[in-house]
Amino acid sequence: MDRMVQTALSSITGLKDLKFDLANNLANANVPGFRRDLPNEGNAGFLSSLNQATARIFPLETGDRIFSSEVGQLQNTGVETDVALLNGAYLFIQPPDGEVALSRRGDFGVDTENRLVDGVGNLVLSDGLQPIVLPPFTAMKFSDNGEVLVHQPGALPGDFTSIGFLGSASPPSNSLTKSLDGKIRNLDGSVPDVDQSGLFAQGVLEGSNVNAIEEMVFNMDMQRQFEINVKLIKQAEEIDKSGTKLMGLPT
Repeated sequence: MDRMVQTALSSITGLKDLKFDLANNLANANVPGFRRDLPNEGNAGFLSSLNQATARIFPLETGDRIFSSEVGQLQNTGVETDVALLNGAYLFIQPPDGEVALSRRGDFGVDTENRLVDGVGNLVLSDGLQPIVLPPFTAMKFSDNGEVLVHQPGALPGDFTSIGFLGSASPPSNSLTKSLDGKIRNLDGSVPDVDQSGLFAQGVLEGSNVNAIEEMVFNMDMQRQFEINVKLIKQAEEIDKSGTKLMGLPT
């Protein structure tokens, strides 16, 4: 019976980790450019007693944090500071409290120091991995190769000044992972070299690639699995009680 219970408990622990990923995905379903978390690879470990394996088992997570690289739905917003990547490239960002990372988030804005930032305040970096500082401007344009252009006060109509280029790269998806801070980087924690392979569209915003309906169906399926494991534990308890009662019968 101990083996049956430990198997069920191990399954419940694995479901708990899946629930965490599912909750995180649903919480970020409306975040521009968010990449859906996928379950880690798993393994099992066994407790040992006097160098002998026992029925007591516990789940192990192996491998790196992986995510779906599927492109999210594109929405035409018409906002000049909204930018979407039309291919598989990533932008370079500098979080306020972390190392340089990759991102697909394109809801840009300007902070108090006239630097280009995304919707949560991460600095958007240039092809030289430096913050993009904007002069006073009345209009902004982003070309399809990521060039940032502004129309400055007093300039002739249609006369735009180049400020620099959005840094971008297209690393293989299997070479990327999500770090502990939730940001995308190489497996070793570094970022790939800038290759300026991004193809950009202005006035367009990429949504997350989380399908809320699929996540909810997955949630219901996990709930059923949890209930099955609880029933298994209760059944093991009943079998154990029945066995104890039989052992207690007078001979």
